[in-house]
Amino acid sequence: MKIKREAKLAIAAIAAVCILIWGINFLKGTSLFDSKTTYYGIYDKVDGLKVSSGVMYRGYQVGQVSKIVFVGDRLEKVLVEFFLKEDLALPKDSKALIQSADLMGSKVINLLSGSSNEPLQDGDTLTAEVERGMMEAVGEQIVPFKRKAERLLVSLDSVLVIMQEVLDMEARENLKGSIRNLNQTLSNLEGASDNLNKMLDGETGQVGRVLAHIEGIAGNLERNNENVSNILGNVSALSDSLRQADLKGLVGQAEQVAAQMDSLLMKINKGEGTVGAFVKDSDLYYNLSEASENLNRFLVEFRHNPKKFIRLSLVDFSSNKSDVGEYAVVIRETTERLAANDSLYRKHSGLCEIRYRDKYLYVVDTYKKLKQAQKKLAEVADEYENAYIVRVDFY
Repeated sequence: MKIKREAKLAIAAIAAVCILIWGINFLKGTSLFDSKTTYYGIYDKVDGLKVSSGVMYRGYQVGQVSKIVFVGDRLEKVLVEFFLKEDLALPKDSKALIQSADLMGSKVINLLSGSSNEPLQDGDTLTAEVERGMMEAVGEQIVPFKRKAERLLVSLDSVLVIMQEVLDMEARENLKGSIRNLNQTLSNLEGASDNLNKMLDGETGQVGRVLAHIEGIAGNLERNNENVSNILGNVSALSDSLRQADLKGLVGQAEQVAAQMDSLLMKINKGEGTVGAFVKDSDLYYNLSEASENLNRFLVEFRHNPKKFIRLSLVDFSSNKSDVGEYAVVIRETTERLAANDSLYRKHSGLCEIRYRDKYLYVVDTYKKLKQAQKKLAEVADEYENAYIVRVDFY
């Protein structure tokens, strides 16, 4: 039987269509004759997942994504349909995780097995999750650094503005002057260092002698180590004796003595007792001072002229009575007594005082003969115009 040309063409066309369908499915990685199990996952976003993207389980591709469509009232969700070529009994609580397949950003669905005892059925919807990509993780790490860098740039800009305002012409000149002064200071320090080195070089011998003396002192200490040990032992024994002494009792006695002294001083301040009366009675003090001054004056006068304390009287020259007596040269006559430290006493060491009626006569010397007294009067007349001679009679 001869097949017509038209039939041949029809058979060829059908075969070509079948080969085309098979080729398209082959390129998609699907097979027309293998059994498949279909599952679904609903995602907020698929992050680059495509139809024909692989479905992985434990690192091995077990299926492909067959369809991706938007669902929801506002198309806010993405429904992903995928099928498994292998007969896998996955638990009911397994997850379909979208993750990166390589560094180029390709996406696959990775099946994460759950722990449920109930297996998945054909057409079930798995718990859907999306793993963060490497770029997203890096981006999250970079964002804080980016913000810190922005704040740092703002701070640097503020600092530069402030520096521009501060470093005006005058400030720059001052800074240059400071740098010049610093250079001068460094030069001075360098010169001082050179001088110090020269001085140390010149004093090397002296330093050696000092070190030799120190070594000698160390040798003496070493040779007298026993004596030093004895001294330290004595100091230790003294310290032990002081520690064993009744310091507390001594301190208590000292406090008692201090309390008694305080009580005695309080009584003296109040004027109680003889010492208190002496301290508080000002009249007694002044009387004692006056008595001391009188006694001092008496001793001075008695030492220079003991004859003064012999009873005597003054007589007139008009009388030619007894020749008993002496002629005294008076250089000063006062109504008030001179002080014991008066300059007249210092000038005339033999000066004596005679009380006559209500006056005090100060005599430089006495003589047996009138001519001697007149000669003395002539010597002192230039200095003492009112000087005169009196006759002193002794009884």
